Amino acid sequence: MAKILNEEPKTETQLGDLLSKYVTRVLARNGITTVEGVRKAYPHDLLKIWGLGLLRFKQIETALFPGQFYMPERIYGPISRVKGSSLNGVLSPATVQALARGGVLAAEQLVDLEPAGLLKIRGLGIAKLREIEKIFFPSQKYEPPRVRQPALRDSTGKRLKNI
Repeated sequence: MAKILNEEPKTETQLGDLLSKYVTRVLARNGITTVEGVRKAYPHDLLKIWGLGLLRFKQIETALFPGQFYMPERIYGPISRVKGSSLNGVLSPATVQALARGGVLAAEQLVDLEPAGLLKIRGLGIAKLREIEKIFFPSQKYEPPRVRQPALRDSTGKRLKNI
C-alpha cells in the first residue's frame, strides 16, 4: 500500500497591493497574478510585455527583487536609408527622406536648388534647411520672408489693438 504523505498544498502569494494597480492589471492581462509568476517571468519575459516599460520594470524589481538590478541592452533598429541617394550618411535620415520626396537624390541636385525651392518640399522646414546650409553652404543663412498678419477688425470695421 502506498503511503499518503501529509503534504500541505502550496499557496501562491497574490500580488495584491505590492505593485501599483496599473502594473497589476497589465500583469494579470498577461496571465501573471502571483509573486511566483513574476519571479518565473523575471527579467526577459517581463520586458516583452506590452505596457511594461523600463520604468514599470524597475518598480517591479524594487518591490519584489530588492538588491537585484537588471539593465537590458537596448537594440536600435537599422538607420533608414534612401536607396540611390548619395546624401545618405551626410545628412540626417529624416532630411534625406524629405529631399527624396522632392526628387533630390544627389548633392549636385541639392546645390542647384535655391533655399526657397527647398522649403517648398513637403516635410522640409527651416530646421532641416539649417542642417543643409551648415554642410553645403556654411557661409549662407537664408531668412524666409515674414508673413504679415492681417489686422484684426471689429464688426464695424475699426481696427482692434493687437493683444
